[in-house]
Amino acid sequence: MIEDEQYGHLRPLNDFRNYLLAIQWDMSRRELVGRSLSDAGYTRIQADTYSYLTRVDLLKKLCSIDAAERDRAEAQSAALATGSIPDTEENRLLCEPQFEFVTPQQLVAIDFFLSMHHYAPHAFPALAVWHDVNVLGRRYPVPKLDGLPKTEIVLHGWYPVGRYDKEAPSTGLRSFDAEQWNSYRHPDRPGRYARTTGGEQTVYFEEASQFEVDAEAACLFVTCTYDTAFMLDTQHRDAIDSAHFWLNEGIVKLPTGMAQRCGTWPNAGSTSRDSLSV
Repeated sequence: MIEDEQYGHLRPLNDFRNYLLAIQWDMSRRELVGRSLSDAGYTRIQADTYSYLTRVDLLKKLCSIDAAERDRAEAQSAALATGSIPDTEENRLLCEPQFEFVTPQQLVAIDFFLSMHHYAPHAFPALAVWHDVNVLGRRYPVPKLDGLPKTEIVLHGWYPVGRYDKEAPSTGLRSFDAEQWNSYRHPDRPGRYARTTGGEQTVYFEEASQFEVDAEAACLFVTCTYDTAFMLDTQHRDAIDSAHFWLNEGIVKLPTGMAQRCGTWPNAGSTSRDSLSV
């Protein structure tokens, strides 16, 4: 289909699909530390989910594809307006972007989980990628790679973790900033912070039947609030601060009971199995 001019704009998506297939068995792009603990307090050392850097790289490429599609639509609209191409229903249709793979709502969801990763260098890591592509104008093309053959995923063993934070306990999603200011910024709330049923103190959060991101609030924040000044300021903030922000503002809602998964491996990976409190 992409050999047809009518569907040529879909070629980048085909290239991205081929790229995913090419890196599927590249174990250097995987996390080696497991995302959970056994009952005996051990974690598995084995290639697992994509690494933080790989996930950020994929996000850069998808944001670049979305930006290129908007550029193509603008060029198509200009060509139609100047008479460079015939005024047909098909050409008018192509004056609008035909897809958007990373919407503001999805970007916020990605940012929430990336910000809890132990390798995230600063707050709002996914939004910084979006800003890099859509404001600063950088583009990250999809390379053509020869795929690696399917390989055995080697188990390197089990590592004893136990009470890894005994000497320096982690604070999980507890936000001291929110506790200090919520009584002024959100006086209608019953308390400055929230507690799980297990008694763990966390940042304020709202619950829903499933993980939710407020699409309107996400779009407003990404396109209107997160400017270059905001981006530069948050480069010096801890990554977990953006997870605090999304929850405290009610933009992200957790599935009922998710905050009570008081795991013993906080910030080890960006999946729903991550610890959300101490």
